[in-house]
Amino acid sequence: MADPRGLSAVFTDAVRDLSREADTIGVAVSGGLDSLAALVHACKVAEDRRVIAFTVDLTDDRGRSCVAVVRRLVRDLALPVHLEVIDSRARVVPVWSPLGPRLDALPELNAAVAERAASLGAGVLLSGDGADEALGVPRFAARAVAAVHGATGAARYLRDAARSDPGLAGEAASAIASLLRPHRRAEVYWAVNWPDWCAPTAPAVLAEPYRSRATAWARQWVAQTVTGHVRAGRSWAQADAHDAFYPHEVIRPAGTVAEGSPFLAEGFLKAAFALPLGARYDPRLPTPYWRSKALVLSLLPRNRWKVLPGRKQYVRSALAQTAARFDPHAVPLAIDAGLIDADQLVRETDTAVLLAVHAIEHWLHGAVEKGAHLR
Repeated sequence: MADPRGLSAVFTDAVRDLSREADTIGVAVSGGLDSLAALVHACKVAEDRRVIAFTVDLTDDRGRSCVAVVRRLVRDLALPVHLEVIDSRARVVPVWSPLGPRLDALPELNAAVAERAASLGAGVLLSGDGADEALGVPRFAARAVAAVHGATGAARYLRDAARSDPGLAGEAASAIASLLRPHRRAEVYWAVNWPDWCAPTAPAVLAEPYRSRATAWARQWVAQTVTGHVRAGRSWAQADAHDAFYPHEVIRPAGTVAEGSPFLAEGFLKAAFALPLGARYDPRLPTPYWRSKALVLSLLPRNRWKVLPGRKQYVRSALAQTAARFDPHAVPLAIDAGLIDADQLVRETDTAVLLAVHAIEHWLHGAVEKGAHLR
């Protein structure tokens, strides 16, 4: 059952709980709606405590400065915060953990933010992590949207859905597949929604025998996930919402300051998941971005919506630039340990794979520093 107080009140509670022990509240802010919501609610619960917004001076894919966007939002929303800018050239090694490599985007910059937050006395570093996974509008949701917003709302949703894969063909396939038996329906869902994961193969940079083992594990995981959708009786929209969040990787703190996202707080997730899937979309809003971020938008002051960004901010170019600086010869530990195939690594161009290899090498260095012996 949805919380009768509304999602915004539950979100405020989550921010209050996460920052309860902090004399200074830090918030990592990118310029998007998710982290902005965390910042707005941090100011709401701060009382006489200091709130610091940390932002990295990245340039988004449209050539806009993230700092300029955040600075304007802080000004237009009249937020009583200090804005701290982190140099995008900063490189700080994240705190090592025996649990394994960090696979978050730009971990060294996240560590630089954490280091600066610690130096300024922040007791917690909040973020907007998990908002897309927990509150995103699922694919194949025309029927779910219609149940909340009627046929007109569903029609608007379909026009927006046509902008991205699998598009209207996927929506049509969802309707037709509802006539199939449960297991076949789930198999077709997976084939339409995750075509690259029908028979996943581990990246070529992973050396044998680990590549074969990883491939076998991935294929087993796919089979188990499809079976799970069958057993739970999920529609395609419900399955996509599930797959957007699970399995969810908990990103450990990059430094010594406690980190947390109110979007991932247990109480907030319980309230959010109790809402109908169709409520995640609002056809009345003016832009596709806002329509798909309806629940996040509801966490922000309605009388100030006009100053909020109307398009999603991407920093794919920053990730690609980081990967482009990757030296395939600079991972001696991963290669010597037999994890990475040196010949394949030289030919690898996929940004995500290169960043993952980089993270593995950093983790191995940390393990050696802690006294581990690789063999």
